[in-house]
Amino acid sequence: MKRTIIIPAIAILLLAFFVGPGLLLLLVLPVAWFFIGRRERAAEAAPDAPTTYSDVDEVTALYGQPDDVAVLDASRANELGALLLFYPERDVVIVAGRELKLSDVYGVAAKNMATPYTVDEWAVILNTRRRDCPTIALRVGYDGGMAAEIAAQIDAHLQKD
Repeated sequence: MKRTIIIPAIAILLLAFFVGPGLLLLLVLPVAWFFIGRRERAAEAAPDAPTTYSDVDEVTALYGQPDDVAVLDASRANELGALLLFYPERDVVIVAGRELKLSDVYGVAAKNMATPYTVDEWAVILNTRRRDCPTIALRVGYDGGMAAEIAAQIDAHLQKD
C-alpha cells in the first residue's frame, strides 16, 4: 500500500482505540466518501476503450472502402488482424482490428525484434498519444524490407496531416 493511505489508516485506528468506535464512524464516512468520489472522477476522465472490429466486412459496412490498405502478413491478407485500413478523410486508421485516430499516431518505425536466441522477426512500431496503448507492435514476419515499406506507407499518411 502507498504511504499516503497507510498513515491515515493507522491514525484512524489509534483514534478509534483511544476515543471509541462511535467517533470512528464519524471519521471513516468522510474519508470513504472522498475516495469513492475520486474513483468516480477518475473513471469519468479515463479515455474510452478503443472500438474493435471482428472482420473486414464490418469495417467496410461502416466506413466504406478504405483509401489505402497496408498488408502485414500476405498469408492472412483477408483477415482484419493482418491489415491496416486507412480512412484519412475521417482521421481513422484500423490497426489489426482496433480503431485509432490517425492524428493520435505520431511516430512509426520498423524494428528488428530478434533476441540473441531467436531469428530476425520484424515489427512495425506505432507510437500513439493514447494512454491505454502508447506503443503498438505489429509483427510483420521475417522480411525487413517489407517492414520498412509498411513503415514508409504509414509515415506517408502521417505526413499528410
